[in-house]
Amino acid sequence: MSLNIIVKGGKRSGGTSAEEMARYLAKKVERQAEYEKAGYRERALKARKYGQSVGGGKNFRAVRSVDLATYMRHEQERPGCMSDPEYSRDFAKANPETVIGS
Repeated sequence: MSLNIIVKGGKRSGGTSAEEMARYLAKKVERQAEYEKAGYRERALKARKYGQSVGGGKNFRAVRSVDLATYMRHEQERPGCMSDPEYSRDFAKANPETVIGS
C-alpha cells in the first residue's frame, strides 16, 4: 500500500527528516490498523445480525454481511478485491462470522 504525502513548503529549522516522518506515519498507520482489527469481531457479529434481518423477498437473499471498516480496509489494501468472486469466497472461509446462514 503506497502513501502519498503533500506538504506545504516552509521553514525547516528543527524539522524532522523525510525518513523520520515516514517512520512516524508508518507506525501511526500500524496502530490504526491494530485498533480497527481489535473491534472486528464485535462489528462483524453486529453486521451479520443486521444482515439476517434484511429481507428481499424471492429476488434477493443476503449471503454475507461485512462491516464498513473491514470492507474499506480490504479495499484500500487490495483495490477491487471485494468484487473478485474468488477473493470473496476465500474471505468467507477465513471469516465465517460474516456468513449469513440460509
